[in-house]
Amino acid sequence: QRILLETVYEAFESAGWSLDDVDGSKTSVHVGVMTGDYLLIQGRDPDTLGGHAATGLSRSILANRLSYAFNLQGASLAVDTACSSSLVALHLAVQGLQRGEATQAVVAGTNLLLDSAWYIMGSSMHMISPESRCRMWDKDANGYARGEGCAAVILKPLSQAIRDNDHIECIIRGSGVNSDGQADGSGITIPSPAAQTALIQQTYRDAGLDPLKDQCQYFECHGTGTQAGDAAEAQAIQDAFWDGKKEAQDQNVLL
Repeated sequence: QRILLETVYEAFESAGWSLDDVDGSKTSVHVGVMTGDYLLIQGRDPDTLGGHAATGLSRSILANRLSYAFNLQGASLAVDTACSSSLVALHLAVQGLQRGEATQAVVAGTNLLLDSAWYIMGSSMHMISPESRCRMWDKDANGYARGEGCAAVILKPLSQAIRDNDHIECIIRGSGVNSDGQADGSGITIPSPAAQTALIQQTYRDAGLDPLKDQCQYFECHGTGTQAGDAAEAQAIQDAFWDGKKEAQDQNVLL
């Protein structure tokens, strides 16, 4: 919570806003979070849990603490969709802005490596590289390496940002979310190229774009460094943007 408070404060500073500017505003808060290592640590020694443990360790309070500290009065929620948590948090924030549920939104993501439990669980599933090195799309790929960090961005409807003369880093044309279900008959942790392709194409259509005509110039991938994950993602990108067309073979996209 402390690191999130500091990071979001810096995001407000970067946006050129003072705390008075956001005090009492209809600003929503969306925090992506997957693991809670400190809760695992504290749970091993329950005698040390104090009166503030419930609010200090709850994942929901990660967002609520920001709303409380900065007096932000829009929706406030933490999102856990594993590796996509921060992006799904951004998607929900975009939807809220489009529906007029908030005037602006704080989107943040945080991950701290404080305990060995997730290393043990990930290693037992052969997801984590025994060499602690992620070799994305490499024939020797054998898993990913965990990382930690905290980041925050401020979202606002484009027309409002232009009106207020805000510094604009980028424009979000669209966002989308789906699930594999039982696509391809694979397991719950195995990604589906078909589902990923469908999501990319639907998101483009919702944004008024054609993935086959409005060619992507830069694509940031999940990049798990696993044999199953890398192959699925590469296939999905190929199918979404080129659809097997021979004339597209000489076109490049940065990954």
